[in-house]
This record gives sequence, structure tokens and C-alpha cells, in this order.
Amino acid sequence: MIVFVFFLACAKLSTFEARKPSVEPPMPPLSTLTTPEEQKGWRLYRVAGCIGCHSPPFPDAKHLGGGRDLPTVFGRFYAPNISMDMKDGIGDWSEEDFFRAMRKGISPDKKPYWPTFPYMAYTKMSDEDLRSIWVYLKSQKPVVGKAKPKELNPNYRLPGLIRIWRWMEFQTGEYKPDPNLNERENRGRYLSQAVAYCDQCHTPRNRLGRLVRNHYMAGGGNPGKSEIHPNLTPHMEKGIGRWSEQDIVHFLSTGQKP
Repeated sequence: MIVFVFFLACAKLSTFEARKPSVEPPMPPLSTLTTPEEQKGWRLYRVAGCIGCHSPPFPDAKHLGGGRDLPTVFGRFYAPNISMDMKDGIGDWSEEDFFRAMRKGISPDKKPYWPTFPYMAYTKMSDEDLRSIWVYLKSQKPVVGKAKPKELNPNYRLPGLIRIWRWMEFQTGEYKPDPNLNERENRGRYLSQAVAYCDQCHTPRNRLGRLVRNHYMAGGGNPGKSEIHPNLTPHMEKGIGRWSEQDIVHFLSTGQKP
């Protein structure tokens, strides 16, 4: 009980990113020699949101070099270098290391990651899709540069707190199709829950960093962030219930609302 009282103590929250996007992400185009699996990994790298943090839209950013700061209820985190650089990146990782990180949220040195890395969703990705991302990363040039260390808020510095969070919130396991949905609906559910992790941002969280599941996809603010995430439910007034399929396609393609 004492731990949870401490957990809920008034935190010094870092709510704003130090830098806002200002240019296109530094992601190079595919070459004519790219294999089909690398092409698939390239697409998944974008859909899975990797590009926004690890190839951030800043003038001095490098593809896969990381560096974007992520303010959360836990503190401020910095996206790491995930290029194949042996010193600063993940060049010494094996495919098994990569799968463990994505599926279990555990680093090669057996330490648990904080959930700013959305392994809560990535754990649901298929082996085939995870392998395609790995193949794509392996095909890219290594870059030099190590991200700044995380800056935990004072009330999250007690050893073992991340393990408590994982015990309460994290469930491993690949996505299982819903038998009540058709193939297309299951594909959308897989993309939104496993790959693009829409629910991880558009479902509000409490001060323990746990999803408020009775407001699933209903949007709102999250502790530690300045952004207000929109409601993605079919609510006719507060959600996107009035949007057509073409409206959604247009928005995801251009960023423009109906």
C-alpha cells in the first residue's frame, strides 16, 4: 500500500516535447535492389510508428538514429539508436534479442523496458511481421550517436516499480483473431491494436500509467503529456461516428479531417 501511495504522490511532470516536428523524417527511399521482405519491413516500420521516434522529423536527425524526447507520466525518455551500429545502436543484437524486446519488453541484458516503448502492442505482432521489420533494419546503414539517458520523475525511481507496472498491465501473446469478425475487420483490429498501437494513445491512462479500459479509444489527456488525444470510437458527436470509410482513408493519407 505504501508503494502505491508513493506512486500517486504529486509528480513533477514533463509535459512538452523539447522540439516539435519541423521537416520530413530522414527516411531514405527504397532502392531497386530491395527485396520483397525488406519492402514489407519498410512499410511496417512506418505503420508501427517507429519512424516518428527513431527517424524523427528534425533537421539534424539521422534515419534510425533516434533522439526524439518523449514526455510521459514516468518521466522524459529519449528514443534510442536502432541502427546496426555496433557501439551506439543494436548492431550486436541477434534476431532473438529483437524478438524478445518486441514480444516481452526485455532488453538483451535482461532488463525490462519502460512502456514508452509500446511493446504492450508489439507483443501481438506476428512472427512474420516482426521478422520483416528486423530484415529491414538489418539492411539499413549504421549511424553513430547514442540517445540521452532517461530522466525518471522522482516518484518512479524506486527500484522494481516497472516490474509492478508490468505485473498489473502487461500481457504477452500474439494477436488472436476474433471469430465474431470477418477477415477484413480482424485485419483492421490487428493493425490498430498490434502494429499501429492506436489504443495505447487514444485510450486515456491513469497516474499509474494504466489504460482506463472502460474508456477504450475514447481519447482524452494522459498524465505527463500536453496533447489531448481525440476520441476514435463511433460516437456520433464526440467520436468519428459521422466519418465515412473514405473520410478515414483521406485523413490517414493526408492528415486532413473531413
